[in-house]
Parts: sequence; C-alpha cells; structure tokens
Amino acid sequence: MQNEIFQKAQVAGFFGKLFYYAQLSGPGWIQAAVTLGGGTLVGALYLGVVGGYQFLWLQPLAMLCGIIMLSAISYVTLSKDDIEDRPFELAKKHVSPVLAWGWLVATIIADVVFCAAQFALGADAIQGNLGGAHLPPFLITGLLFIVAFFLIYLFSGKGKAARVIDSVIKILVSIIVLAFMGVVIVLMWNNAVNWSELLGGLIPDFSALFKPTESYAESIGAAGNYSGFWNDYISESQRNIIIGAFGTAVGINMTFLLPYSLMKKKWEKKHRELSRFDLVLGLLIPFILGASALIISTASQFHAKKDGYVSEAAYHQVLDERLKAEHSNFATLDDGKVAQLRQAAPQVDKDLSVMLAKRNANDLAKALKPFLGNWSQLIFGIGILAMALSTMLVHMMMNGYAVSEAFGQPGKRRLFLIGAVIPAIAGFFSPLIWNGAAKTALAVPASVIATTLLPIAYLIFLLLMNSKKALSEELPKKRFLVNTLMIGATGIATFASIWALLGKYRSANIYDHQFGIVGLIGLPLLALIGIVGFMRREAKV
Repeated sequence: MQNEIFQKAQVAGFFGKLFYYAQLSGPGWIQAAVTLGGGTLVGALYLGVVGGYQFLWLQPLAMLCGIIMLSAISYVTLSKDDIEDRPFELAKKHVSPVLAWGWLVATIIADVVFCAAQFALGADAIQGNLGGAHLPPFLITGLLFIVAFFLIYLFSGKGKAARVIDSVIKILVSIIVLAFMGVVIVLMWNNAVNWSELLGGLIPDFSALFKPTESYAESIGAAGNYSGFWNDYISESQRNIIIGAFGTAVGINMTFLLPYSLMKKKWEKKHRELSRFDLVLGLLIPFILGASALIISTASQFHAKKDGYVSEAAYHQVLDERLKAEHSNFATLDDGKVAQLRQAAPQVDKDLSVMLAKRNANDLAKALKPFLGNWSQLIFGIGILAMALSTMLVHMMMNGYAVSEAFGQPGKRRLFLIGAVIPAIAGFFSPLIWNGAAKTALAVPASVIATTLLPIAYLIFLLLMNSKKALSEELPKKRFLVNTLMIGATGIATFASIWALLGKYRSANIYDHQFGIVGLIGLPLLALIGIVGFMRREAKV
C-alpha cells in the first residue's frame, strides 16, 4: 500500500506530492513532538509578553535553520544503503570519534534531564488546568510512566503495533496545534487581535537585539532616572529570547534521533525527496502554527498591558530587579523592609513590572476566561498535557536509540527498552528532582552540554556533506548552495551557543559560571578536533 502511494507521488505535480507524501510522513511528526514541548511553551509565552506580535517571525525563521540541518542529516542517512554506514559510524570514521561519542553522550544527558521536565509539565497541567489539584504528584507521574512506557514498548516491536506510535504522535501534535489555534480563532472572532501589528510581526526585525520594541517607549521615558535600567532590562530580555530561539529550535537530541526514525521506516535513497517534504509537513508547519498561536494569544492579553493578569511572584521578580538597581543592600533586607520598598516604588516601575513579568500557561488560561469561559482551563490543560506526553515519548525513544547505539546494536529491542526507560524513571521522580536545588544541579550542566554540542552536531554533518570518503558519488550536486545554507545555519547556532555560554560565564551563580567556562573552552576545542580529524581522514589515500 505504501509503495503504491509512493509511486503515485513520483508522477504527481507539487500539490499531488503534498497529498501523497502527507500520507507517508512520520519522522517529521516525531521531531515536532519533541520540539513542541515545555521549552517551546515557555519561550513562546515570554515572546508574546515581551515582544508581542513583533516576534512572530522569530520561531519560524529559527526552525527553518533547523530544517536545513535536519535535511542534511536525512540526506546523509538515506544516501547509504549499509546499516554499518549509519551517521554515528560515519561520524566516528570520517570526522572524529571524540565528536561522535560527545554527540551520543549529550543526547543521553539531554533526554534524561529534560524528560523529567516534561513529566513535571504534564503533572502541572493535570493539577493546575484539569482539576487534579488534590491528586498526589507521584500518582500522576506514575500513570504517565505507565502510559508512555506501554506506547514505547509497542513502538519497539514490529508490524502494526510498531506503527501505533506514529498515529499517536500525529494525534498528540494535532491536538496541541488545534487547541492553541482554536484559542486564536476565538480571539480573532472577538476582535481581540490587532491585525496590523500581527501582519507586521511576520517581517524580521533584528533591531530588537539592541533596543526595546516601540510599545515600551512611553513607559520607559516616564521612568526618569531609571529609564536606562528598563531600556537595558528589556533589550537584554529580547536579545536572550531571540538568540535562545535560534539556538534551541532544534535540540541536540533531535539531530541524533532523525537517522534512526528514518531507518525504522526503511526509507532509502529514493525517499530523499519524501524526507524533505516530511520535515516540512510534519515539523515546520505544526511548529509554526502551534508556536505562533501561543505568541498571538499571549501578546493579545499581556504585551505592554499594565493591567494584565500576573502572579504576585512573577511580578515581584521583575520589580525586585529594579529595586536592586536603587538599593545595593536589597538582598540583605528583611521581608518587612522589602515589602515597604515594593509598596513605595513609583507607579511606572510597578506598571513595567506587570508588563514584563513572565507568565505560564495557567496565567494565560485565566486571562482568556472572558473569551473562553470555563473552557479556557480545559483547552490549555489538554493542549499542554498532549505537549508533555508527546515530548516525553520522543525523549524515551531517542534515549533508546542512543543507548542501543552505544553498545553497537542500534534498535535492538532489549537495549532499546532499557535506554527508553531511563528517562521515564527520571520523569517518575520529577516531583523531587525537577524542583529547587536538584533542578538546578541537573538543568545547568545539561543545558551547557547541549548548548556546546549542538553546533558540533551541525559541524559533523556539514563535514559529512562534503566528505568524498563518506558519500563518494552521492555528494550533493549543488554543493555551493548546500554549503551556503548549512554554514549559515551552523554559524547562527554557534553564535547563539556562545551567547548563551557567555551569559552563564557572567552569572553570579558559581555553578553557572564554572560550567560557562567549560563550555566556552570546549566549543572551539571540539570544533578544532573535528575539522583537523576530518581533513586528515580525507587526505588519506
């Protein structure tokens, strides 16, 4: 059946290909499931708060850079017929064993740490949005563990059972997109969306790297002696969001997963065009729709609004930064004095603190209640639970492939399941480990490792796409265009990584600072190892 559909696509026009390839897609949807997770949720919510509609261009452009690199990964994977020439082995053989193993280890660390975050996100959706406030946290994470592991067990097998997870992931990603798009449609129906600003937000504006958006100009001007503080605070927030989005649209573990999901589908050289369509249909379009819907919803309710709904803790977090700029001893003051200073702060500072406070999905659901009624919590609860479940499934899947690859038996069922259950165990204990000091102890080194090695993963495939030893007659014919696109995407990811590592290096937190140093030293060192190793291997007769 699938061969028949594929043959029809070969003789069809562009729209015919879309129709037929959509029926065959799968790996792209799996990629969408992992990127439409907690990180995208938090990023999109804050984009809407700080930049409003002006940042609608950002995440699509960031994902487009990721699509370029994932397309290269699929090209390398599908150009080789021998299972022994899978990308991990090619990287060891033609680039550097150090880089290849670093890529694999970084994938495992990212999967284990950030799968715990998805369990925490799912528990939060059940407790905060879906009426499960009184349910014990470990009961929730235990149920999520059982459901996720059962689906992964089906996936690890063969035949129809193995294809179940493809359908489940497509359904979960569709639920995410439809839930958040539904909210936007309701807002548009109620004239709560500024169309001119929305359309203007689709045009890239890199000046936001250096100055606040115009929405804050009046309030910043009214801040008097502290207008400089607010100008710097907003500019830095915007800059961090922009650079972070370009660095994390595609995670390190996503680059490791794609080859194995392609091999699981038994795609070959003839499927290279299908793989490109699959990334657009399954990853790019759902990501753009889901992330954009979150930005639009948040912007409509919170951006530059001094009367927007905000939690007290998030409001105080911003206001306290402003008070620290005025009172050097602020951190040493007792609670009573802190409360007095907060109360006595100028109204313009209070207003800007409301405008810039971070919001979560629960805040957005409450703010949208006038438009959605009691459905607001249910809609967001279902959307976020689907987000968490789909992402934890793919983290488990990625870890299964990484662990089985580490033992030289990629996809072998027993090793795959052992690898897959490790992140789920971390997820089960997320009420303990994704909280307070334990969360910092895990998240900081994991994020530094992933940030450092993402450009290295890109570099591996940039080199492989130019390796005569690895690809021989399968070297891309339009090498100049391919290299231009890949160098651009790798350069952007490298810049974003260096910026993030510099932020940790400058941090007052000793652990952030130390890990930042390690990352800033490790990134150029690993790049040098990879380039030198590649050149030596290519030069060998």
